[in-house]
Amino acid sequence: MTIKRLLWLVAVGFLLVLVIPVKPVAAKTTYLSLSPREYLQTRQKVTVTNSYYKKVKITLPKGTIVQVASTGKSKKNHRPFFTIDMDTMSYRLRKPFYTAKSKPNMTAGIWAAKQTFKQVAAPIYLQYYRVTDPDTRSAGDYIADGNLWQGIKWPVNETTAKGSGVKVTVDGYLESYAKVRVFQASAPKPIAYAKIQKTTVSGNVTNFYVATRVKGAPLTRVAKSGKHQYRLTVTRTGEHAVTLIPENAGSQYTDSVEISERYLINNQNYYMHTEVLY
Repeated sequence: MTIKRLLWLVAVGFLLVLVIPVKPVAAKTTYLSLSPREYLQTRQKVTVTNSYYKKVKITLPKGTIVQVASTGKSKKNHRPFFTIDMDTMSYRLRKPFYTAKSKPNMTAGIWAAKQTFKQVAAPIYLQYYRVTDPDTRSAGDYIADGNLWQGIKWPVNETTAKGSGVKVTVDGYLESYAKVRVFQASAPKPIAYAKIQKTTVSGNVTNFYVATRVKGAPLTRVAKSGKHQYRLTVTRTGEHAVTLIPENAGSQYTDSVEISERYLINNQNYYMHTEVLY
């Protein structure tokens, strides 16, 4: 083979490399190994649907923190998925659920893809009620959800009782409620809410700071401008109260035992419904 012909073949080969398209290799989707109550953060905007009608869409912006409610695997492809209890999320996100006929609070299954979610530690603003392992500390069902109701303990007339209070959501919002049923199938609509800008924890005292006043929340104004103008101080006392729920009105038999934990906000009594013993 002459040098001239060899150079010609090399040139043709180079042109073929440039002209012939190379099909890119599809990136393999990898998945997270999850357990209930773990926390995740969205890496991008995610759209989810409700579990009943799958017609109500919820958009989770990039950077949103969520808590795993339940986990499972697809019978078809064995990919892991999880659900979110939207009652734990802020009203600004769960608002579309209120258009559903029965106001379902659980999402449909969401693929646990690493490209979409990353595992994160429990947010500091949830430490005022979170425990490390509720399944081992409770003799029944540990149901603490962050709701702080004015009063001493869970009411005996739980299905009709109304209350006012505050709550910090998993995605970091302070919400306030006024005269709503304390026992509900889904979280009520708040009268006001604001994004938590800063949280400090010292022992059993947690301070939450927001930029605007939240109607119905016992806030203290600590600055005239900026993101930390109002403060909510929550003290966890560690004291518990027991409420015995009768089987029916006037019954001497107990249907369930409800446990409440006492908190203080501005030296006023609040309680959180924490456990159910049957």
